[in-house]
Amino acid sequence: MILAISNMTKKAFKYDMQRGLGSCVAALKNMQDAEKANYLPLVLRGCSRDMAFDAQCEGCRSVYLYELITEFPDKAPFIDVIKKRLFHSIHSSSWEFQQDCELLAYFVSDGVRRAWKILMACYRFLLVLLDEYDTDQNRLFSERDNFQSLCVTLVSLCFDDHGRRERIYQKIVRDLCIWGEENPLLTVEHFDWFQYVSEESLGKRTIHKLLYRADAEDYMKTYAHLLEECQNRSAERKKQKREEPQTAEEIYHLLKIGKRPGREWTLLLACGWMKRNKEQEVVRLAAYYKEEKDWDIRCQILRMLAKKECAWTLDLQQLLVDSRSEHSELSEWAFTALSYRRDRKVRTYALELLQEGTYITEAVSMLAKNYEACDQEILENAVKQIPITYWDAGWHGAFGDIIDLFKEPGKGKPKELLLYMYRNTLCSFCREHIVKQMGRRRMLTYELLEEMQYDSNKEIRKYARRKLSCIGAD
Repeated sequence: MILAISNMTKKAFKYDMQRGLGSCVAALKNMQDAEKANYLPLVLRGCSRDMAFDAQCEGCRSVYLYELITEFPDKAPFIDVIKKRLFHSIHSSSWEFQQDCELLAYFVSDGVRRAWKILMACYRFLLVLLDEYDTDQNRLFSERDNFQSLCVTLVSLCFDDHGRRERIYQKIVRDLCIWGEENPLLTVEHFDWFQYVSEESLGKRTIHKLLYRADAEDYMKTYAHLLEECQNRSAERKKQKREEPQTAEEIYHLLKIGKRPGREWTLLLACGWMKRNKEQEVVRLAAYYKEEKDWDIRCQILRMLAKKECAWTLDLQQLLVDSRSEHSELSEWAFTALSYRRDRKVRTYALELLQEGTYITEAVSMLAKNYEACDQEILENAVKQIPITYWDAGWHGAFGDIIDLFKEPGKGKPKELLLYMYRNTLCSFCREHIVKQMGRRRMLTYELLEEMQYDSNKEIRKYARRKLSCIGAD
C-alpha cells in the first residue's frame, strides 16, 4: 500500500529517508513551515551520519539531503551540524566526510559565504595536520584521502564560474607542490582522483593550457613534470605481466603449501580462464574441490569457483553437503555457488529450507534462479521474512537475484515484490533497476512518479521526470 505523503508520520519519514526515497521531499513540499518543524530533528540527524548503504556504487546522499534541507526556512542549524561533523569525520575512512563537503559546497553554490569559510578552514587544517606526518608511523592515510575528497569538491561543486574553478585548481596544485616536496603523503601519485575530476570539471584542454603555457608559474611546470613521471610509472606497471598460476595443478600446489588466494593470484583468475577458453583448467580445479578433504583448502578453491561463470563446473551434491557445513565460510561460498545453479535438486533444496525456516535468504536466491509460476506465493512470503538492515546485508544479494528473475522472460512472477523492494531496499542503485522493471510492467502511478523525481538516485529522478513529461504531453 502506498503511503500518503500529505500526512506522513515521523516514523515513516525516518524509514523512507534512510532509503533515500523521494516521498520525504514530496511530503515536506506539501507542508506548512510550522508542520515541517516536527521533521527538522530527523533531517538534522540525517546530516550527522553517512546516509548511503553503499556509496561506492550509489554515491553519497548529499544531493538528496540538500533537497530536504532547502525545504526548511532556517538553514543555520544544518550548517552548524555539518560543520561539527566535518571536523569530526576528518579522521574517519567513511563516506561521511565527502557527504559533509558536498553539502557545504551546495550551500556555497547558493551564495552562503559561511559555508565557503568552513571548507577553507578545513582545507588549511588538513594541510597542517598532514604536514605533521611522521614517516615512522603508519597513519594519516584517512586524512590524506579526505583531503583529496575536499580538493575534488572545491574544484568541481562550489562554483559554476569557470574562472573561479581554474583559480581553485591552481591553488591546490601550488599547495601540493609546496607541501608535497618533503611530505610523502602529498605527492602527485596520491591525487590522481583530484586530477581526473579537475579534467572533467575544467576540460582536458584547459588543464593542459594551465600546465604547459609559456608563462606558467614554476609550480605549475613542476606539477606537470611530476604528473608525466607518475603516468610513465603507471604505464610501466601495466606492461609488467602479473605472475599467476596457469594451471589448476599450480593453484592446488600453492594451496597445499599454505599460499592463499588474493595474494599471489587474484580470485577472478578462474573467470579469466573461462574468457580465455581455458575451460578445462576450471573443470580440473573443480575436481580438486570435490576430492579435497581439508575444509580450509576446499573452501579456498570454492571461493575461486563460486562465480556465475564457473559455478556449473562444481559437483552439485558436494555443494549441497558443504552448504550445511559447520565451516561457516565454506557454507557461505557453497550457497553462493548454488544460487547460480539451475537444477531441480536446487529448487527442491530451497523449498525444503523455506519449510524448515532456515537459511531463508540463501533459499530465496536459489528459488529465484529456479523459479516456477507455482512458487509465486512462497517466494513473496519468503522475501518479506528477510531482515533489511545496514549491518546484515544478506537481503542485498537476495534482492539482486529477485531483480534478475524479473529481467528473464516468463509469466507468473510476483509483481508485488517489485513495489515491496522499491519501498524497503536501502540501496538506491538496486532501486534504479527495480523502478525500470516496474515501468516495464506499467506499475508506475502518477503519485509514484511524483515522489521518484526527488529520489536520492539521480537516474531514478531523470527517469521519473521523463515519464512525467510524457504524461504531461499526452
